[in-house]
Amino acid sequence: MLFSNTRIKIVFLGIIFFYLFLFPVIFQPSWEFDNTTQKKRVDQGYIEKNLKSSGYWNLDFKIHIDNNWSETKTTYDWCSGSGTWSDPYVIENVTVNGENSGSPILIENSNGYFRIKHSTFYNSGSGIFPIYEGGIKLVNVTKGIIINNIAFDNQIGILLYNSENNTILENIAYSNTHLGISLEKSNNNYLSENNATHNKRGIYLYISHNNTLSGNIANNNTSSGIILGESNNNLVWGNNISYNIDGSGISLSGSNENIVSLNDIENNSYGISLYLCNKNNISENTATNNKGGGIRLSGSENNILSGNTAINSKWWGMYLSSSYNNNLSGNKANNNSYYGIYLYRSDSNTFSRNIANYNNESGMYLLNSDNNTLSGNIANYNNESGIDLYSSNYNTLSGNTANNNKWQGMYLYSSDNNTLSGNIANYNNGSGIFLYYSENNSVSGNIANNNYYGINLTSSNYNDITGNTLFDNNICYSEDETCIGNIFKNNICVKVEPNEDDWII
Repeated sequence: MLFSNTRIKIVFLGIIFFYLFLFPVIFQPSWEFDNTTQKKRVDQGYIEKNLKSSGYWNLDFKIHIDNNWSETKTTYDWCSGSGTWSDPYVIENVTVNGENSGSPILIENSNGYFRIKHSTFYNSGSGIFPIYEGGIKLVNVTKGIIINNIAFDNQIGILLYNSENNTILENIAYSNTHLGISLEKSNNNYLSENNATHNKRGIYLYISHNNTLSGNIANNNTSSGIILGESNNNLVWGNNISYNIDGSGISLSGSNENIVSLNDIENNSYGISLYLCNKNNISENTATNNKGGGIRLSGSENNILSGNTAINSKWWGMYLSSSYNNNLSGNKANNNSYYGIYLYRSDSNTFSRNIANYNNESGMYLLNSDNNTLSGNIANYNNESGIDLYSSNYNTLSGNTANNNKWQGMYLYSSDNNTLSGNIANYNNGSGIFLYYSENNSVSGNIANNNYYGINLTSSNYNDITGNTLFDNNICYSEDETCIGNIFKNNICVKVEPNEDDWII
């Protein structure tokens, strides 16, 4: 009897063990929804199924969320949260291979708070404009945070379309065929401390407004580092953009009222480029060693460029073409292979307190440019002239310094009706001020000392040379026999030589 009771106890315990431990394993449900609650989306390349929790997930399917976060959270261990500000939905520690079709993760029509973090997305498909594919793709999405992810070998690393109030933070987007990070028709987003390298283009905003791009790295892309196309009121500051070999560090096209400030831009084709852009503020950027030029404006108006450094460019430091009513102040354009500051067919601009020294040609050069104002600028130690006007009329040059240049301090060629007043042009190898084929200019109250010529006129007529100080030049002033109608009045010529009196002309 005792034996029988013992056997009964053993059998009973075995049954309990079976139901507690073995039965759930043998008869585990698949956890797949029926056809009314789950769509395999085979036609779109999305297959949804469940994985067991392990902390890290290497998924063999793409993720697609279309306003169904709660369903996704219930189904998958890699999604948690409730979609509130204090408890956002979270997707983390997943790796998704897009297998060259669609986007590894696509989130659409989402209005809840969510985060995607510490994940890797690669091998997206390739779409055709305007429908591109991305490693991470957000469409009609708000309140998302994309943080510390890796996106590579996609058409676009991270893509936002018609999405607002999202944060893109500390992600790496590299080796993507089209773009590292792209915002299209997406406003009020914050992009910070991302690394967009070795893509065709780094970071691109198209018809996207009121976004902030700060502290990002956009290096070694085939084309430009950061691009704004038809995008307004964005803040681009504190970014590092270097070694983008066939484009600009920062490029703006048809974009207005943006602030581009405190960026470090080196070794690109161009540093900063503006094309058909108005009312932008470009300030305190450093553009060095760019193989084309430092800062370039083309067809752009009413922009402010202040406190920028554009040095060691292979062409010019700052270049304006067909650009009007811009204000350039306090910039440095030194040690460039051609000109420090170059204007071509650009009128009614203001240049003040800029420094253009040690350039291989002239410090400041105006070609076919009228009605500009140059005041308080310094153009010293250039291999040609300090300030050049070539076929440029009705400009005002006042209070500028042009010393120690190898040619002239200030040179006007075929330039008429300009005003030069209160400038200093000393220690130049040629003339302090030289007019050649130039007429009806006013040259008054300038100081031109220790040059070969103080003021020199060749084939120039009807100019007014009045009240200038011309000390210790080899020749105080000169006009050749072809000149007619020039007025020399109240100029002070002093030649410091023994037994020679000073004289006034």
